[in-house]
Amino acid sequence: MASARPAMLGVLLCYNDGDLVEDAVAYLRQQGHHVLVWDHGSTDETPGVLARLEGELVEHRVVPRSVDFYGLYQAMSEHLLASYVDRYDWVSWPDQDEFLEGPDRARPYRSWVEEVLASPYDWVQFNNFNYWWTPADDPGVGRAVERVRHYSLFAGCGPRIRAWRASATNVRLFNHNPPLGERYPAMFNLRHYPMRSEAQMLRRLEVDRAGLRRGGSNYHYDNMSSWRDRLYIAPGQLHYDDGGELDHTVKFDWSQVYGTAGPA
Repeated sequence: MASARPAMLGVLLCYNDGDLVEDAVAYLRQQGHHVLVWDHGSTDETPGVLARLEGELVEHRVVPRSVDFYGLYQAMSEHLLASYVDRYDWVSWPDQDEFLEGPDRARPYRSWVEEVLASPYDWVQFNNFNYWWTPADDPGVGRAVERVRHYSLFAGCGPRIRAWRASATNVRLFNHNPPLGERYPAMFNLRHYPMRSEAQMLRRLEVDRAGLRRGGSNYHYDNMSSWRDRLYIAPGQLHYDDGGELDHTVKFDWSQVYGTAGPA
């Protein structure tokens, strides 16, 4: 008799990523996950997209914008510990604009997760491949994950810890701190789509992230707002994702965009 598939839970915290959230939910479901979504008071098309996807979600909650963004990670962690970890084997918690992959593309992410679950290890850290819009993108392609194909590894960013055994769940500190237990020795990869068009980039700087403050500042987005000319990246400065293996060569220095202080 074939063994049962592990029960996997995908977690998303969303805010004004309506152009991407349907793909984010669909990807997690394709990778064998049930999906839980909290929407942090989005004002774009995100609420309508999530309402349409309601039947595909194990939970959908709207969190008022008055709730501190940086407190959402603790609140969600406590919710998982109280209501979900006893029902699942694995938790995948990408940022809403991230797509998780294994160490290579020979197998889908869910297959790599099953390998980790069969090992003595408890959690996974990810290489952060930043995907960025360029003038070479075809504006006629509606889906960002198909249109935005230029990328480079973001070396030296804060640790991307996005997946772990459900039993290893602890209170998350912006998903940079280790869960319980031991790290799987191989690094997994993630595709991160923070800036997907010029219009979306400017809205993120001027509206979506403008009011976020932690300790009185928002270092990375304040830097990006102050040196906007650096956000216009030529396609030749980045690698191109043709569907093959991702290139780990650092072709672009992301500190030119984000600055250097603290996790990004």
